[in-house]
This record gives sequence, C-alpha cells and structure tokens, in this order.
Amino acid sequence: MISVVIPVYNAAQYLRGCLDSVLRSVYQDFEMILVNDGSTDGSFQICGEYAARDSRIKFISQENAGASAARNRGMDACRGEWIVFVDADDFISPNFLNLVAREGYQGQDILLFDFARSETDLAAGPTPETLWFGREQLPALFRSLIQRLPLVEGGNLNFVSPCAKAYRRELIEAASIRFSPELFFGEDKLFNAEYLAQVRRCAYCPAPVYYYNLHPDSSSHRFNPMLAGNLSRLLEKLKEVLISCRMLPQLELDFFSYALENLSYTMVWTVFCRENTSTFAEKLQICRILRENALYCEAMAYNRSCGHWVRKTLIWLFRLRWYPAVGLLSRIWHDYLSWKNRR
Repeated sequence: MISVVIPVYNAAQYLRGCLDSVLRSVYQDFEMILVNDGSTDGSFQICGEYAARDSRIKFISQENAGASAARNRGMDACRGEWIVFVDADDFISPNFLNLVAREGYQGQDILLFDFARSETDLAAGPTPETLWFGREQLPALFRSLIQRLPLVEGGNLNFVSPCAKAYRRELIEAASIRFSPELFFGEDKLFNAEYLAQVRRCAYCPAPVYYYNLHPDSSSHRFNPMLAGNLSRLLEKLKEVLISCRMLPQLELDFFSYALENLSYTMVWTVFCRENTSTFAEKLQICRILRENALYCEAMAYNRSCGHWVRKTLIWLFRLRWYPAVGLLSRIWHDYLSWKNRR
C-alpha cells in the first residue's frame, strides 16, 4: 500500500482538484492522509467531506504549526510501505502511484520522478526508461540535491522538493527522519539529505507525474527578516549530514558553492531588498554578523571556483566590506529577478 500525505493550509480554492487527482489514480491500493494545519478558509470542511465519502481517507486536524509539522503528523499516521507527499494546491498524474508500485517492487529505497511542465504533460504516455543508481552513485545524487542539477539532460527532476518522489516508510522510521519545524526555508532539502544518507538503491523514472500549480500566493521570494538565521542553521545541519555519511570530502566544492548561494540570496532578498525598512546601520550590523559565520568565511575562499559572475562579484564586494556597493548590486539583481519572475 502507498500512503499519500497531504498537508492542507488555506487551500480551499485548489483542494478539490488535488484530492480528485489522487482519487483518479490507476493504482487504487492507497491511503490518503489529510492534515489540516489550522485552515480558516473552508479547507477543513472540504477535508471532512472527502473523508466521509471514502474510507481510505484519514482526516487529521491540528492548530497551525507549519508545513513541516503537518507532514510529520501525516507520517506518524502512515501505514503504507511507501510514502508520497502531495501539496494541497498541486495535481498528480493518474499513473503516478502505479509507477511507484511498479518500481517499488525492485527493492529500491527511493523513487524519483519528473515534474510536469504543464497540466497536459500529466496525460498517460510512453513511460521513459528507468535509471538505476547504487551506493557508488550516491555522490552524484547528493550533487543533484545540493546544486539542483538534473540527473539526465532535458529532465525536470526537482530533488529539493519532497514531491514527485516515493520514500520507503521502513527506512524513514528506522532512521527517525522528520522535517525540521525550526526551518521555514530549506527544510525539504534537509529532509531529502537526511534520507539520502540512508539510501543504498535509487530508481529515477523521468516521467512527468506531478504538476506544481504555480500561483501568486506560492512565490518563494518574500521578504522575511528571519531568513538569514534560517539559512545559517540549514547550512550547519546539511554539513552535519554530509559529514555523517562521509560525503563532504567529495562534495566540498558543491557544498560551499551552495553556502555562497545562500549568502548572496540573503543579501538580495533580505538585507538589501526594498521591502527591508531597517536603517543602513542596522543592515551593516547584519552583514557583520554574517561575516563572523564560520561556514560563510570558509566558503568565501571558494568564490573564484564556482557561481556566475554576478554572485562572484557580490561575494567579492562583501568580502572586501564594500557594503554600499553590495547593497547597490543586490537591489539591481533583486529588481531584475523580480521583473523576470513576472514575465
């Protein structure tokens, strides 16, 4: 059996479409676990309606605690051999769970699939050839996760997201893996890293099985004054995982490149973004705190070896403490990316 965990928070506008896509699955041996995370928009009523109609649907409700806590609550209730995560405003293909059941019989620890580029891509078609990865290919899998790199040319795998994947419940329970409630950004990457550290066999089927329903409320680029601390904690935890599975020496450049990406992201989307109304002196204090971070200090030594020229320039200016120039370049890059995302 497959357990489908769906955290729900104020998704009434999209929820029925999501639940119907799961119920239309070709493979019907599944349980659907809905975790209402303190919704105030009618999602609670929709979850109750569907649970009353189908005995395979479990309905859990809790006070608002965030997506990580909701997913963890759902995992606690799972009974299936495989766990699949679906967000309440997204859709899955009718064949997704069928592919999980098919590939899962091959003794794999994790199953990876592609995201669809449009809803029409979810229609059933020829299933691409499955690729197999053993323990010896684990560095390549970690590299794909850390750097968001495709495993095959033209593929649309998003290794960071927990969606469009299937996890073996037995492995999750044996290693006590859960989403970190203390992180509001990057918790998915950390969960996948902790899980990947336990993996011995992986299957990747580049079939589009999951449609991410991008809408105005789902933008990840929002000003949050807590982002700098969040990203610092994420880096520390990710480094601990790489050390624990002895992957850091092989992935040193990838890890520190990701650290520099987080540092530049903090500059562009938090410290110097137009939504930040702090004084320049207060922004400088944040920069000084970031410069004292041991991981960022270590990562800056790799700046010449990785990243595009904008990031290299930004980090170079930051390293020289030319903070007015850092602020100017950050705002220019912020405005460019915002314009690009609106197109």
